[in-house]
Amino acid sequence: MTESEDKEYNQAVAAALKEYSRLRELWIIVCMMILPYSIIWLGMNVFKSAVWSLALYHIFCLLPGIVFYWSSIAKTLKPPGYLQLLGLALASVAFSFVSLFTYEHFGDLVLSSPHTMELLKTVGYSKEVFCPISIYIVIVNPFLEELFWRGFVMTKLDQLCPDFPHCGIIWSSFAYGAFHYPIMQLVLYPGWAEFGTVLLMLYGAFLAVLYRRTGNVLMPVLAHALLTDLSAVLLMLSLFKRLNVQ
Repeated sequence: MTESEDKEYNQAVAAALKEYSRLRELWIIVCMMILPYSIIWLGMNVFKSAVWSLALYHIFCLLPGIVFYWSSIAKTLKPPGYLQLLGLALASVAFSFVSLFTYEHFGDLVLSSPHTMELLKTVGYSKEVFCPISIYIVIVNPFLEELFWRGFVMTKLDQLCPDFPHCGIIWSSFAYGAFHYPIMQLVLYPGWAEFGTVLLMLYGAFLAVLYRRTGNVLMPVLAHALLTDLSAVLLMLSLFKRLNVQ
């Protein structure tokens, strides 16, 4: 083998090893994206516990990726500007108002409030634990979810698939919405569960674009907390009020 052939051979081997490493890492990311679906289904249908569902999801699905990629994620943790905070606050008020108005006037079209209340009781979500779980949902959940789905998954997919435009946004948003489907199925009427899942995928894409535009992972964290998670808590209160839950 000549020196030139030897050099070409070594380059080919190096390229093959690099591609193998990329594909292996890509499959690991794909498995980490699929895992939440199974975990949430297990928590809601087998353990029948909202607390266990959250705990399993956060510990086994989110934390490993966050810890693994923490050095890179930490660089994107920046204090948001005053105008950004004002915009999020106004958006939060508007989103919460629309959510409550929609539930009060059209909620019976998409779900049964008594059935939802019974389901909440089945998974241990009573008014007695409402405050601690709500605080956890609004503060801890959006922080962990955004660090994982946007800070870790979206960024790694973009790095591993440079020839696929917007790969990170598309697939992280798809997986983010899809793992909520088992929950949607339990609460919403057929058809609306699928519609709600698609809306969550689009919402995930919005959070991904917000992260990419600002370069600050705290922006989607705050948007997630002040828009969807806070609205979910307010809707829960509205449900309790409607059914006169003491």
